[in-house]
Amino acid sequence: MNVVKSDIAAKGGIAPPKPRRPPAHPAAAPLAAVRTRSVTELEGDLTDLLRAAQPTCALTEVAADGSPRVPSLVSVWLLSQVGNAVGRPKLVNLSRVRREELHSIGGLARLVHRTLHPVPAEAKAS
Repeated sequence: MNVVKSDIAAKGGIAPPKPRRPPAHPAAAPLAAVRTRSVTELEGDLTDLLRAAQPTCALTEVAADGSPRVPSLVSVWLLSQVGNAVGRPKLVNLSRVRREELHSIGGLARLVHRTLHPVPAEAKAS
């Protein structure tokens, strides 16, 4: 079969595939309003997300701040889920984050809140 490029109709051609973003975790839906949440609400959202993603994960250990203790790797995954929810895949530079903040849900919630609600320079000077 001899087909020449000019034989293919310009309007009836096949459209190129659309680029796909990796899907957010189905449990990440509550994170859609993460920008308007308080630290306490973020703690609950992050805990709910973790429990939905890993139902067998026991959050029985308590960190120094009184919130559930989590491994750093889990915190990094939670940060990526929040980043995807707000459209910023790399939400924070992990090399600039204190390790203690990645060891508890409370520390992680404070980190996310601080990242999404930066303090203006004028307020820092006062």
